[in-house]
Amino acid sequence: MTLLINPRSAKHNRRIPLSLLTVGAGLEDRHEYEIIDENFETDIDSLLDNLISAKHVKYVGLTVMPGPQLVRAIAISKRLKRNYPSLSIIWGGTFPGIHTTTVLASGYVDIVVLGQGEVILPLLIDALESGAPLQSVRGIAFNDKREPMYSQKQEWRRPDLHPPLPYHKVNIYRYLQRTYLGNRTSAYHSSLGCPFKCGFCSVVSIFEGLWLAQSAERVAREIELVHKRFGVDSIEFFDDNFFTSEKRVAEFSERIRSLDMAWWGEGRSDTILQYSDSTLRSMRDAGCKMIFTGAETGSMETLQLMNKGGTQSPEVIIGFAQRIKEYGIVPEFSFVFGSPSEDIDGDIERDIQFIKRIKRVNPSSEIIFYVYAPVLLSGAAIFEEAKKFGFDYPKTLDEWSEQKWQNLDLRKKPMIPWIKPRHVSKIRNFERRINAQFPSLSDLRLTEPRRKFLKILSNWRYDNDFYAAPYEIRFFLSKVFNYRQPEIEGAAQYPVT
Repeated sequence: MTLLINPRSAKHNRRIPLSLLTVGAGLEDRHEYEIIDENFETDIDSLLDNLISAKHVKYVGLTVMPGPQLVRAIAISKRLKRNYPSLSIIWGGTFPGIHTTTVLASGYVDIVVLGQGEVILPLLIDALESGAPLQSVRGIAFNDKREPMYSQKQEWRRPDLHPPLPYHKVNIYRYLQRTYLGNRTSAYHSSLGCPFKCGFCSVVSIFEGLWLAQSAERVAREIELVHKRFGVDSIEFFDDNFFTSEKRVAEFSERIRSLDMAWWGEGRSDTILQYSDSTLRSMRDAGCKMIFTGAETGSMETLQLMNKGGTQSPEVIIGFAQRIKEYGIVPEFSFVFGSPSEDIDGDIERDIQFIKRIKRVNPSSEIIFYVYAPVLLSGAAIFEEAKKFGFDYPKTLDEWSEQKWQNLDLRKKPMIPWIKPRHVSKIRNFERRINAQFPSLSDLRLTEPRRKFLKILSNWRYDNDFYAAPYEIRFFLSKVFNYRQPEIEGAAQYPVT
């Protein structure tokens, strides 16, 4: 028996564990398994003890992203290895894919899956069951005489070749949420990777510019299935780049038009800006309500440092905000403040003014704030610049458990050498100001009268570029209205199946 565990990662947005369902699809006809989602478990230790005892569990796989999920994965793995030393503890996901040697040095993780778990894990279990040498399994890393060993790479497999997701392994209804998109919103991954190689993105270190996608026909079929079987009325596509292929998006839009489904996806503004009018109309008519895109900064120089490839530029962002407005689709722009620089104060002020320019062009634009967190990406100019400023990663998993490193991975309060508390304070104060002047559509609890009140409350600050000590805004946002700002939980590091 194999247990697939989704360690707790979210306080509010409990998304369906797509990565584990995908891995489970690979095990479905070959090995017995169960999926455990700690986001819904009040006592996971007792649950695991009972399962291990009753079902003779031999293998435990955990999907691990940086941040809160990493902390829980460490705690769970430590306890299991201490109490059940014969268990094989297997990690997969973004964090172990990047920090493999640190994970294996912990002493409580036996094997790291480097790639598609749905392909690799069944082969790994076959080898463990038969006693075959681990080196024969492609796409893994493991300890050999206390030294990390890497097997040959496993080729990536097109997602069209994978079996359907085993929804019967989870209670899908508890993952359906009321969002801006609809009353029963679910999530889906329709592609792997991204063809671009941005120097701050963990996707690059995993996929190295590879993009593999399901066909439009298959994606539409899967969406129709959850619509009819579970009453799903809206979908969030958590692809790293859903909009890479205009042809695929246009065909998908035509295929689901009759379902009356709302949807959201992530993509690059320079790509979507090149779409034809007919494709954008088709997207709108097929239910596309929002598009998440990385604006990152208002500086062309910083975009180049980030290796934000293609034709991305501040003017492209403005053009995208203006054009997408014509189709009634809301753009969500993420900004990464605090890239390594000698003039952080000037950089922050420049990006604040650029955000205000976006809002003048398209007031409905959502703005999502992050503070730069270095990603271990060898050769990336921005990572090399971060090292020059004195940045370095923890050397042990125990260090990664410290709160300051959780803050780094959440991209909210990372105290890295060149970013001081006053910089973070200025960013957060402006964020509160934006949230008051332009309350997010994603917070459904805000009534129209409350939105108008917040706007009036914050007008003078916004018009006069005064953001210091916004006590009145903070009070009403957090204390009175319990405001939830727009954000993509875990977007600092994207999950990989």
